[in-house]
Amino acid sequence: MKKTLLAASISCALAAPVAHAQNSVTLYGIIDNGIAYVNSVASGPHAVGKSRTSAATGFGSGDRWGLTGTENLGNGLSAIFTLENGFSGTTGAFAMGGRMFGRQAFVGLSDSRYGSLTLGRQYDYTFDYVAPLLSWTQFGSIYGAHVGDVDNSFQTFRLNNSVKYQVSPLPGLQLGGLYAFSNQASGPNGAGFANNRAWALGVRYSDGPLRFASSFLLVNNPSAGLAASTNPGGAIGDEYSGPSNIFYNVGFVTRQQVFTVGSGYTWDALSVNFVYSDARLDYANGRDIRVDNYELNGRYQITPAFLVGLAYIFTDGSGYTGTGANAYANGTKPRWHQLNFGAAYFLSKRTDVHFSTVYQRAAGDATTAALNLIGPAGQGAKSQLLLALGLRHRF
Repeated sequence: MKKTLLAASISCALAAPVAHAQNSVTLYGIIDNGIAYVNSVASGPHAVGKSRTSAATGFGSGDRWGLTGTENLGNGLSAIFTLENGFSGTTGAFAMGGRMFGRQAFVGLSDSRYGSLTLGRQYDYTFDYVAPLLSWTQFGSIYGAHVGDVDNSFQTFRLNNSVKYQVSPLPGLQLGGLYAFSNQASGPNGAGFANNRAWALGVRYSDGPLRFASSFLLVNNPSAGLAASTNPGGAIGDEYSGPSNIFYNVGFVTRQQVFTVGSGYTWDALSVNFVYSDARLDYANGRDIRVDNYELNGRYQITPAFLVGLAYIFTDGSGYTGTGANAYANGTKPRWHQLNFGAAYFLSKRTDVHFSTVYQRAAGDATTAALNLIGPAGQGAKSQLLLALGLRHRF
């Protein structure tokens, strides 16, 4: 009897791939742990900063594990899905606000001629199309993203309740459009269809060594996701706040508009990219601020196993800095200069040792530095330096 059951089990196991030959599910992930040093970090902009050496995780690439799959439906049509979890490699805890699949969660259909349509929690095109040209995604660390992530190129927030369409009408060309619902019924004080909703457009082109990408994002009342009395179930959840998101924390944001454009070119082992972003925020008190980021970066593949990269970022702010932001600026012209350096040595195709340095200097009316995810350098500290060394494995 036991031999019969064993034989049946083996037969089923061997037959399964044949029965589902046109379907696939892939488990993937990244774990990235190391040590980081910051010369000055404080609990708030008014506090005195101190140096800190600590265990760090996910700073080269965010820790994650995920499942992605396809099912062939015939005639070039496939069902697709992705579930991607973010976690801490040093504690094992959920990241992304405790969400099980906070990085991505969507299902959809993909057609070889007509493109893909997906529904769920997804990235906008700033990340999909433009962010691959930025230094923090290529060779640096997450701490090297733009000040306050005001252009969302670091994806401080993903878009919930979103419907996303992408198509490639010509070789090398991709076009996309996205709409994220507020999921709120009409009501007083601005509640309704437009309260915490978003829409986005994107274009990307690649032809040999040449790359070009552009995106547009518009969000109405994104701060509504922070308070249960407004609309936490809308396009943006509770991610719209943090110690380094200095432009969001100045008050209730009624409108956020972001335009980005970037291009790059590769000569053999050298790759050079330039990205410009223009972000505009309107606040509930009728004030507004414009923040422009200019990034020039280059990456050089010294050997197949060893790469280095360097970037310069200039952040130019203009307009209202608000009650919450006056600790970061004492006028309407805050500016920051930032240098990102990164290097990686690949021990194999999936495992590498990486090092990154980020230096930021406040200028103009800006009164303190505030690296992405690190927070303010502290009262009177106009510069901030970070050094990080890590071991990263992809599976």
